[in-house]
Amino acid sequence: MREWFAVRTQPRNEFLARTHFERQGFETYLPVVQYKRSHARRIELVTRPFFPGYLFLHLEEYERNWTTIASTIGAACAVRFGDCYPSVPAALIVLLRNREDASGYIQAASFRKVEFQRGDRVTVIWNHIQDLYGLFEARRGEDRAIILLDLLKRHVTVEVPLDLVRAV
Repeated sequence: MREWFAVRTQPRNEFLARTHFERQGFETYLPVVQYKRSHARRIELVTRPFFPGYLFLHLEEYERNWTTIASTIGAACAVRFGDCYPSVPAALIVLLRNREDASGYIQAASFRKVEFQRGDRVTVIWNHIQDLYGLFEARRGEDRAIILLDLLKRHVTVEVPLDLVRAV
């Protein structure tokens, strides 16, 4: 049974890690966005990962050799909590892929523009997954939000697309 897993990459090496995982035969997913950057009086289009420092691997049970994954060039380690390597809900991957345009870029314009204030009570909605409640902390760029989620009776800081955040 294939499941998606998040893998932490070395700083600014998401594309390098993806290349090396694909050379090893792994199925990868690296959601990307394109934005305009002005530098030296020029405006250029730059591609960057939607989740800086992370990519996703679609793994069968026999492919879950975490040592091999961590030793891949550009990778740091698989995301884990103690000895548990949680899978990423397939619905999240589908949601991200549905936001891509024909060129494969996630479109920031498809995210709704909502203004939250620090400390506002919010919920994060992921399709069929139960709502997650937390506090709005800050915006990151045009399309991302930093949320303090209420998980296991404590606050965990996460960065999520603004499109998934709703006021309570």
